[in-house]
Amino acid sequence: MCMVIFSPLFAVFAFATCGGYSGQIMVKVDCVDKSQSNISINFAYPFRLQQVHFNAPLCEDKRHEMLFLEGDYSSSAQFFVTVSVLAFLYSLVATVVYIFYQNKYREKNRGPVVDFLVTVVFSGLWIVSSIAWAKTLSGVKTATDINQIQLLMSACRDQENVCETIEEPTWTNLNMSVAFGFLNFSLWAGNIWFAYKETGLHKSSQRYPSRTLSEKRSSSFRQYSQSSFDQSGTGFGQRLYSQGSFEISGGGFSLPQTNLGQPMFYRQMGSPTSRGPLIFVNESQ
Repeated sequence: MCMVIFSPLFAVFAFATCGGYSGQIMVKVDCVDKSQSNISINFAYPFRLQQVHFNAPLCEDKRHEMLFLEGDYSSSAQFFVTVSVLAFLYSLVATVVYIFYQNKYREKNRGPVVDFLVTVVFSGLWIVSSIAWAKTLSGVKTATDINQIQLLMSACRDQENVCETIEEPTWTNLNMSVAFGFLNFSLWAGNIWFAYKETGLHKSSQRYPSRTLSEKRSSSFRQYSQSSFDQSGTGFGQRLYSQGSFEISGGGFSLPQTNLGQPMFYRQMGSPTSRGPLIFVNESQ
């Protein structure tokens, strides 16, 4: 199965690009009094930004203020990573079962049915978690936007001071995590049909197919024709046997005239008990 090969790989990429992310923002503040300060802001998974704080200069008597970022995006991020880890573990277990325990897997058809149900569940989890994480990532980018951070600092709101961005966070890994999330959904959703075929349920549903209307009409026509033929045959036989009576006189016997044509006389050469040939004579008037 394609899931055995690609699913663990894609799950690892989704987990690594999201769970292992760490971003950094550096801002340089030049105050009017010619003092300079470099501010470093670090944030990482699970993106509880409301806990990220940094000290910003006030440019007044060398004082500083403690500021915090805004937003808690941990729920969606952790949900996405949890689905990635569970999918990776299940894929590994399924790979071992497919290779080494094929007989146990197909025993009483339990393995294919369980595999089919788990595939459907993971397909739903992947699409939900990927959509939630994509929306959350958009919120993380907004909360860590350099303009948004400068608005939090009093020194940067003062136009006499100069604030310059030295380093901005890179979003390549997080964007890739979203892409791998949807790739995993496509992979698991596409594998639903193959898992369903392994269960054999589609074969049982096709074992007794319903007859079409034309087949039903043809079957009823054959039954009607057969019954009509049997009835007509019986009547014909009865008429043959009831047409006449046998008359034996001497060495022969005769049949009276029937509706089939002129009467025919049957004479036997020799004595009645002999086994000589029969001569059929048609005497027409």
